[in-house]
Amino acid sequence: MYSPLPTGQVLDTIPIEQEEVVMELFDIAIRMETEGAAFYRDLVNKATSEGFKNIFKMLAEDEDRHKAIFEAMKANTSIPASTTDASVRAAQIFKKFSKADFLGEENQLALYEDALEIELKSIEFYSEQHDLVTDVKQKRALSNIIEEERRHYDLIDDIIVMVERPENWVEHAEFGVREDY
Repeated sequence: MYSPLPTGQVLDTIPIEQEEVVMELFDIAIRMETEGAAFYRDLVNKATSEGFKNIFKMLAEDEDRHKAIFEAMKANTSIPASTTDASVRAAQIFKKFSKADFLGEENQLALYEDALEIELKSIEFYSEQHDLVTDVKQKRALSNIIEEERRHYDLIDDIIVMVERPENWVEHAEFGVREDY
């Protein structure tokens, strides 16, 4: 289990200029995760089926957890666990979908594409900043978040495919297996 060093001890080994950049990274990440969680909560309110609502709630909760991780990293305190089973739980929800679950969702397609863009920006930003983080545990936590954001991206991409092609999806409801069209 992660045991933090006394406040400032890790940061004392980082040049002041880099320390400021890392702190700014954490501030930006906290803001991005806050905005992402709010966006997914808005999608919860706009989704027409309980299945989609539940998936967006899980994604909002993941973003909240990411925010807490970045806050802990910034404060140099114990980093909360960063694992999630949102993809597995979403797969279970998808298997229960019927054609009726997709009615009205096509009206939300532009929002789902926006969510895809948000996830892509998170992946790119965190990947670009990864080498600036020098603390091993923080770097591992950031790597885990990048992987979770990639899974979020894939999940949203699957949702877009399902909404665009509900008949094909319901007939072949295999989560994460995409056919070439």
